[in-house]
Amino acid sequence: MKCFLAILLLASLPLPGEQWESCRSGPFEVWTNGSERDARQLLVRLEQVRYVLGRLLGNDDPASLWPARVLLMKGRNHSTPWVLGREGWVSLLPAGSAPSRQWMREVARMLLEANARRMPRYWEDGLEDLLSTLEAQGPKITLGLPPGERTLEWARVQYLATNPDYAVRFRVLLNNMQQGADEDAAYRNSLGLSKADIEAQVKKYFDAGQFPPAILSGRPIVEKDFVMHPLEESRVTAAIADATGNVKLSPAGSLESAEALGLEAARKGDKVKALEWLKQAVAAGSKSARVYLEYGKLADGFKTRQDALVEAAKKNPRWAEPYIELANLEKTPERQAFYLKTAAKLDPRDGGLWLRLARAQLEAKQFTDASKSWFAAGLAAPTPEERAAVSEARRKFEAEIADRQAAERKRIADEKQRELERLREQALNEVKAAEAKANQGLKPLDSGQKVEPWWDDKTPSERISGQLRKVDCLGKAARIWILPSGGKLVSLWIPDPGRVVVTGSGEASFGCGTQRPARNCTIDYKPRKDSKQGTLGDVAVIEFR
Repeated sequence: MKCFLAILLLASLPLPGEQWESCRSGPFEVWTNGSERDARQLLVRLEQVRYVLGRLLGNDDPASLWPARVLLMKGRNHSTPWVLGREGWVSLLPAGSAPSRQWMREVARMLLEANARRMPRYWEDGLEDLLSTLEAQGPKITLGLPPGERTLEWARVQYLATNPDYAVRFRVLLNNMQQGADEDAAYRNSLGLSKADIEAQVKKYFDAGQFPPAILSGRPIVEKDFVMHPLEESRVTAAIADATGNVKLSPAGSLESAEALGLEAARKGDKVKALEWLKQAVAAGSKSARVYLEYGKLADGFKTRQDALVEAAKKNPRWAEPYIELANLEKTPERQAFYLKTAAKLDPRDGGLWLRLARAQLEAKQFTDASKSWFAAGLAAPTPEERAAVSEARRKFEAEIADRQAAERKRIADEKQRELERLREQALNEVKAAEAKANQGLKPLDSGQKVEPWWDDKTPSERISGQLRKVDCLGKAARIWILPSGGKLVSLWIPDPGRVVVTGSGEASFGCGTQRPARNCTIDYKPRKDSKQGTLGDVAVIEFR
C-alpha cells in the first residue's frame, strides 16, 4: 500500500527538467506540459464563456473573485474538481481531453457568483447550464447546445437567449431580476409580455424537443493571441499539490511546503500546527491571501492579527472574508458595522452577511443604514419563499427600528432635562452660598426686636408681557426691545446684567442681537425714563414663558 501511494505521489510531481508553460487572459490561466495548441484552445473557450456572460449581465469585463488556473497535464487519466488553492481556483485536466460539461458549469458558476446579484435559483441554474455547453472556434460561438439532461430551467434560458425576438431584451430581464423586481413586472418591462405568456411559449418549446443553437460573434480573439510563458518548477509543484490535495509534494523547508501544510492544518482544525506553519510562511514572504487570513485568525495579539487580516485584504481586494474577520476582532457595534459594510458590498449575494450588518447598524443607532441592509438581505435570498420570509421578518425589524428611534429621542430629551435641572440646582446652591456668606458675622436679633424687610427699594415696579425681539449689548450694560401684544416696541435698560433675575421654561439665557426666534416673556422693571438711551425703566426680573 505504501509503495502504491509513493507511485501516485511521484506521478503527480513534474519531472526534473520538464518544461511547463502558461498562457493567460482575464482571470484564467492555462498551464501545460503538453500541447500549446490545446492550452490556447481551452483558454479561448473559457474567455468566450466569460464574454457571453458579460453580455447577458451588461458587464464588459466580468471579474473573478480568484484567479482560475487549469493544469493540462500529460500522464493523467482523470480530472480533479475545481478547488480553492493558496492563490485561487485550481483544477487539473488530462492533456488532450476536453473538459466535462459539469466542469464547465463550475466555471460559469464562479463567474456568475462574482458578477451577478442574487436571482431566483432556477434562473441561475438555467444560465449555468446554458454556458456549460458553449463551444468556441476563435471568435465564433455556438450557444445553446443541449446538455445531457434537458430541464425546463435550461430550456427557458436557452429559448430567451437564442431567440432573435428576445435575445437583446433578455439582458434587461436579467437586470430586473437582480434588482429584486416582481417577476411578472420584470417580464412586462423587458419583454413586453406577462410571465404567464412567456412561460406558455417556453413550455411549448420544451415539449417540442427541438432546440436549435445560435451561432454568434463572440470576443474577437484567436488562439495565436495568447503567448506562452515558461513556469518555475516550484510554482508548478505548488499548483499540483493544491489540485490533488498532496500537501507533501513541495520540498520540506520550502515556502510552498509551509503554505500547504499550514492551510491543510487550518482546514482540519489543528490550530497549533496551523499557526506554526503559517507563521513560517508569512515570515518567508508568502503572497497568498489565504495564508494571511488563516494566520490572522490564529495569531496572538490584536495588532498582529489585525495586520495579517489587512494584508490578506490587500492581496485580494475583492475578497469579503478578511473584512468579516476584522469585524470579529472589534468590540463596538460601530466598528463592526464599519468592516461588515465593506464585506457586504464585496459579497452582495450573502444574505446572512447583510443581516449581521443590519443588526450591528441597529446597535450602533445607524437606523437608516440598518433598514437598507435588511432590504439587501431580502434581495440576496436564493428562493422566492426565502425572500418572502425575509420580507416578513423585515417588517418586524422596521417596528424594532421605530421603537429604538423613539427610545433614543426620549433618552436625548431626558438627558437635556437632567442637565437643565442640574444647572438650576447649581444656581440655587450658588444663591444659598452667597446668602450664607452675607449673613456671616451678623449679630443675632434681640428678643422682641422688629424684623425689617430686606428690600428697601421704595420705587414701585411695573410689569410688561410680550416678545423679546432684540438685545443691544452696550459694554457692561444692555438695552432690550419688547413687543407687547397689539402694541409698539418698548425698550428697557439693564445697567448690570448680573443683577437681573432670569427664570422660566427653556434656556434661561439670551444673547446679543436679534432674537431668532423671538421669545415670549414677562418683565418686571422699575420705571426710569432715560432720554439718552430711549428706555422706560430698569429691568429687575425676566421670566421666559
